Amino acid sequence: MLLKVEGIYHHIGKDKLNELFSKIGIVESITIIRDIYSGRSRGFGFVEMSSQAEGEEAIRQLNGIMLGGRQISVKATKYQQLLQGEMEFREWLAENAHEVLRRVGVKEGMIILDYGCGSGRFTIPSAKIVGRKGKVYAADVSSPALGRLKEEAENEGLQNIETVLCGSSDVTTGLRDQSVDAILVYDVMQEVGDRERLLGELNRVLRRDGFLSIFPMHIGTERMLEIIDKCGLFCFRDRYGPFGYKTESEILNFKKVGLNF
Repeated sequence: MLLKVEGIYHHIGKDKLNELFSKIGIVESITIIRDIYSGRSRGFGFVEMSSQAEGEEAIRQLNGIMLGGRQISVKATKYQQLLQGEMEFREWLAENAHEVLRRVGVKEGMIILDYGCGSGRFTIPSAKIVGRKGKVYAADVSSPALGRLKEEAENEGLQNIETVLCGSSDVTTGLRDQSVDAILVYDVMQEVGDRERLLGELNRVLRRDGFLSIFPMHIGTERMLEIIDKCGLFCFRDRYGPFGYKTESEILNFKKVGLNF
């Protein structure tokens, strides 16, 4: 069972967490999330216990205790798998969204589809980049998340975002054929059951010279490249991440098969 531990003081390392959680049961792995550039602890991490029973007992005994002069929070997390470096990368990606989106190719006037947008972590900066001449379709299965996104867009004075509520088992977007210039699928693909069908839908709505940008959280670069190759609809364009940083999941950008630019 994977647990998220928050409130970790910066001087607390893996050894201290292992000592604490090992009193409850068998610790499979410990990951402390650190800043990509400075290496400093970001104050939270993940502890994987060998069983659900041990994880639940760890929550019961350790949630709210003081560790190193700070109260920690211990709770279950939806994540089932952590690949090397991807949580740090995910945090970096969120904090540098505007710069990253420009780097992968989002430009003024574009029509963007943010598939699995959540509450708009990448929708809002995309809308700011494309400006009034552009538009962002924000698609998600969660009505509450889209509601929060609408509120945030109003607060930011953005009028170029249109929300799309998708069915929980339906990957269709309702958009016209070849109607968007770029598609973002960040930290979403692991939640999709029928990935082949989703890629077919994304290929349908993407313009001939458009691009597909994926952050394959929990799937990893190599596996995602295999999935793309198998579907036969897209080919690799390039990848992007912070210089010199190693992670098993990074931003992968694709173009439609048959294009030579």
